[in-house]
Formats: sequence, C-alpha cells, structure tokens
Amino acid sequence: MMEVDEEFRRNGFEKEFRKEKSPRIVYRGLEIWSEHPCPVADGQRVRITIESFDTDWGGLGKERALQGVGLTIDKKIVFGGMSCSILTIWPYPPPAEGLRPLAEELYSTEFGSVHTEGGIKHRLCLWLDEPFRPVEIVVRTRDGHIHIWNAWQFIEGPGGKGIHSGHYGAGMLVEEIEHGFRYRCNDGYPDLDFNDIVFRIERCKD
Repeated sequence: MMEVDEEFRRNGFEKEFRKEKSPRIVYRGLEIWSEHPCPVADGQRVRITIESFDTDWGGLGKERALQGVGLTIDKKIVFGGMSCSILTIWPYPPPAEGLRPLAEELYSTEFGSVHTEGGIKHRLCLWLDEPFRPVEIVVRTRDGHIHIWNAWQFIEGPGGKGIHSGHYGAGMLVEEIEHGFRYRCNDGYPDLDFNDIVFRIERCKD
C-alpha cells in the first residue's frame, strides 16, 4: 500500500477531481474514477457481482461504514418487477430502522429487500439476502451508459447518517474484463487500499 501525505489526509482525491472538473484523474500514476460510464445498449441485461467488502472505516476499528454499489442511468433500471433511475446495492441483510425512514415499507424481490431512499420513488436501495449472489438488471438508456460509483453509510460512530459518495478519499480503480469491468473502491476514508468494496459489472450475452 502506498503511503499517504498530510495533504491527502486532508483532501483525499476530492480536491483533484474538482481541479480537473472531470470524473477521471491520474494520481501517482493511478487512473482513478469518481464515477465511471460503463457502455451498455438500450434493453441490455447487466449482471452486478460483489466480490468483497469491508465495513471497518479506515481499518481503525472505531466506526462501521456499510459499503455499497451505486448505479445511475438516464432512463431506468428494471429488476424484480421494480424500476428506478438510481439504485444502490448493499451486500447486507435488510437494514436497521436507523438506516431508513421508520415508515418505509420493505419490498421483497428475488435478490433481497428493497426500499426507496428517503421516500424518493426513483431512488431505490436493494439489500441482498446473499452478499455475493449476482444481481441482474435490465437497463433502458438514451446515452448508452450506466454510470457506476461506490457508496457508503455509517451505522456506528460520528460519521453522519444517509448515503455518502464521491467525497474525501472516495475513488475507484477500473479494470476492463471480458464483457465489462471490475471496480476496486475506496470509501471516504483517505487511504490508498482500494479494497472497501470490489465488484464486477458485466453485460450479459445470452
């Protein structure tokens, strides 16, 4: 693991992303993304597979941050009889009440339990019954991309409620694989491990 300096501890990658005005930067020779445009066709079936995740915020043992996969599209994502334009996938069983509105109903799908994020109908959260089971979605798009990012939310410690993404140490290393990409992600803690959540996005061929 590369050592981090004091400036990186203060700003993470966020300062560089702002300076470049781009979702892509190069830092110490690494190509890092805050959000990655994965090419897809309209009507494409896409598979999301989580490979690993770590809830220990910065390896400090002081706070727990749940790690998730974020997907955004210009039209809609369809799965389990539901649709949305923003989907976060969490490799954990249904959440405690403190992580969702108390009145929010959980809906069951073949992959796990679903609720809206803050009651906003086009933003859905999917909590997986089995963390490493692939999730299949169908995408409807005009611009030919599904935008990929990583998310986290705190369940212990002073980190604040709600879903976080794209700030301080957050960033992704993106590796092209057959039919898609592998994403190795940092959450907001400013380190350079890129192991907080690792997942694949693959375009289904059949």
